Amino acid sequence: MFILGLQGSPRLNGNTSILLEKLLDEARNLGAATQTIHAAKKNILPCKECGTCERKGFCPIDDDMQGIYPLLWQADLIVLATPIFFYGATAQLKALIDRSQAL
Repeated sequence: MFILGLQGSPRLNGNTSILLEKLLDEARNLGAATQTIHAAKKNILPCKECGTCERKGFCPIDDDMQGIYPLLWQADLIVLATPIFFYGATAQLKALIDRSQAL
């Protein structure tokens, strides 16, 4: 099993990171392979709503999402970890989620 952790906090060593790593540590102890993506460390541009993903099946924006798409496809389980900013996920994680519509 491959578990992908999406860390949405701009504070890389804060409570969100600590909790996500605890969860992933336990998963590794049970035999899962894991990887963490720190959204704040990635260059993820916002969706342009150009429709290319619907027409051609891929996103034309050349940024760090191109390396994240294969990991999202591979993952058996995706864990979202984020503090709540204004009743939702952080902007960094929200951009990653929005761009995932290309899948």
